[in-house]
Amino acid sequence: MKKMMVMALTVLVMRSLSIVAIAQEQQKVKGKVSKIDIATKSVTIKTKSGSEVMVVMEDATKLADVKEDEKREVTYVTLEGKNIGSKIRRFSGGCE
Repeated sequence: MKKMMVMALTVLVMRSLSIVAIAQEQQKVKGKVSKIDIATKSVTIKTKSGSEVMVVMEDATKLADVKEDEKREVTYVTLEGKNIGSKIRRFSGGCE
């Protein structure tokens, strides 16, 4: 009985880890900064196609030197329907 419980728990943990791994695939968005909200730690990027992507940064200090209309690239993962950013950098190429 104890062995079956350990086995079931192991399977449950493995499944949950695989779901998290799928959800945490890194994505990038490039474009112009259309909005910065320090209170919510978020930045909104408008792409060349006109769509907007809002990303909540893990570390709000990364937004300290970000200004509207700058070209930026944000690296993020989507967790529970929210875009969670880990990196934000300047770029000089065209917006994608």
